[in-house]
Amino acid sequence: MVILAVDDKQINNKVIELDIEEYMGNKNFNEYHFMEVGTGGEAISLAKQHNPTIIFLDIMMPNISGLDVLKTLREDEILIQPKIVMVTALNDDQMRKKAKELGADDYIAKPFDNEEIFAVLDKFINLENAPEDDEFLDFDDEDEFFDFDDEDDDSIGIQKHMMDDFNQSHKKISAIEFLKDYEVLDYMIEELDEIEEDVYEHIDTLYSDNLQDSIESIIFTISKYSHFLNTFLEFQELSTSLNLLSRMLERSDFTDTDERKRTLIAEFIKSMLNDLVKWKNHVFVDKDAQDVFYLNASLLNSCIQLEDILKDI
Repeated sequence: MVILAVDDKQINNKVIELDIEEYMGNKNFNEYHFMEVGTGGEAISLAKQHNPTIIFLDIMMPNISGLDVLKTLREDEILIQPKIVMVTALNDDQMRKKAKELGADDYIAKPFDNEEIFAVLDKFINLENAPEDDEFLDFDDEDEFFDFDDEDDDSIGIQKHMMDDFNQSHKKISAIEFLKDYEVLDYMIEELDEIEEDVYEHIDTLYSDNLQDSIESIIFTISKYSHFLNTFLEFQELSTSLNLLSRMLERSDFTDTDERKRTLIAEFIKSMLNDLVKWKNHVFVDKDAQDVFYLNASLLNSCIQLEDILKDI
């Protein structure tokens, strides 16, 4: 069984991969291959080459859009037709209608959670009757697909490229200028204010010995900031990175992790939480930030390094 994810932001593909991995693990099923690409052209080529069972397909991509990919695949009479799920931030009725007319089987709006991915997999795949891999696959050519387990091309490298692209594409802008384009709802800031006491408690008291006991609260806090950041188009990369980090933390058990590594993880978490609180206050409360992206590099770099550590837990 092949499952293909298509998104020009490869970190989004990584989130889907982790959700699929969790789902398959819960089902005790490992006879599948996850593949991902970042362009519509690659998606069409891989679909014809490997006949995926299901495709998670982003709509907004450069050159060849997800809708164009969908149309091309549905018009191919030779291709064994996969289930195609559109995954996009464009959660509007017109886009849903267009995707359905072109042959989409389902539609998921970003940001999504793992339960939505689980529901799609429950709906479209039957693990009891899934074919064996060797019935139709040959992965001897390592260049045919991107493997997130490859040490030279893993998710850490993806996020480093993402961080470079983000920093190059965002100009310096003050908080006052930035907020002119947004109507930030008071309740959203209040939600972050309500957890700020817990954030400072983590910053003051989190150490290696209480990391496991604190992790649920930490995940909740990071998820809150991820949800808030996703409100702003300019911060969706950072939101996705925090979302991925929270999922990796949720899957980690630090009970048997050595003390040095637990201490390192705790320090990274405290640094990130401190940066998030400072960013929120300077941009949305005091509104004195001269560059709303001033902490972006620091936060993304912390996410990258922490995720690299969590891979081995």
